[in-house]
Amino acid sequence: MDHTKTKIARIKVDALYGKKKHFNAADRKEKLHYNIGNPIIILNIISGSVLFYVIKDGASNLVKYIPLVLTLISTLLTAFQTHFNLAKKVEGHRRVGNKYLAIMKKCDRLQGYINDGFISQNEIIDKLETISKEIDDVNQEAEAFPTNKVDYNLAQKGIDSGEENYTEIELNM
Repeated sequence: MDHTKTKIARIKVDALYGKKKHFNAADRKEKLHYNIGNPIIILNIISGSVLFYVIKDGASNLVKYIPLVLTLISTLLTAFQTHFNLAKKVEGHRRVGNKYLAIMKKCDRLQGYINDGFISQNEIIDKLETISKEIDDVNQEAEAFPTNKVDYNLAQKGIDSGEENYTEIELNM
């Protein structure tokens, strides 16, 4: 039974890191989405205002080029935002993070059932196989939403600083 408990703890810790990595990646990409999107809005407002001034009052030569430059910058930022599809990636990372969270909770419940003696060995095997299949499926889905070393390091730092309430034994399985 000790080997089975170790396997459950390992899956739980892997899910913990997967969850935190994907939530960190979602936060990072959401920040980038807003850092690109907010200037687009501001540039469009300014370029529209300056263009209105140019058309209405017949501005000097230098002022006539301001809306063109602002519109070009805004268009480039919009192209980057569209190409990177950050909103979809944020949603995907959060969905994967929540699936890892669900797996963590299943492992936690299974550990409780085992420790309290409320579950037979055959049920333990069935539940562990189900959880193993689920984490394999989530890992495959996560391939479409890659994380980076910074996301992992932030996850590790968060765990080490007590963001999650797990014992050293659980985290070092």
